[in-house]
Amino acid sequence: MTISITGYRDLFANVRKRPRMWLIRDDFASVVAFIEGCNQANARTLLTGFQPWLVTQAGCLDNHVWGSIVAHLTEPIGPKNFCDMDPDLDARAVETLFDLLDEFLELRDEHDGLNRIFAAHEQWRRLREQNGCSATDALTCPTVSWPRAASRIRPNSPTLDNNH
Repeated sequence: MTISITGYRDLFANVRKRPRMWLIRDDFASVVAFIEGCNQANARTLLTGFQPWLVTQAGCLDNHVWGSIVAHLTEPIGPKNFCDMDPDLDARAVETLFDLLDEFLELRDEHDGLNRIFAAHEQWRRLREQNGCSATDALTCPTVSWPRAASRIRPNSPTLDNNH
């Protein structure tokens, strides 16, 4: 049986509401492991585009795994080792992850969502090469307007999307 992206959005919403019903621990590392397990169970296709989408938002960290980028987006300064986060940062990272994951899956489920994600990432890579910045140098790396799901675009907000 195949679960649709909408089905996974519902599953992750339920995990967010009642994490201890689904997970032994409700910390960031356990949530990342659960989500990555869902990705593995889908032949690594569920999260296709997630890491590049996060990179376009962060403006850096192209050589990091998605969990590390989410931790950076939660708190740009401080430890990023999932096991060394203080309880407050860990809880905020879990909330950030669920927020980002839901928006990503909503965008990914749109007709041209994955194309928009990869187009934004490619634009970011070109700008990075032009500026000569390194993959993890957040001070000099470019930022691009990252694609948003149609329901989350506010009027007059800049996006790469000409269609939305």
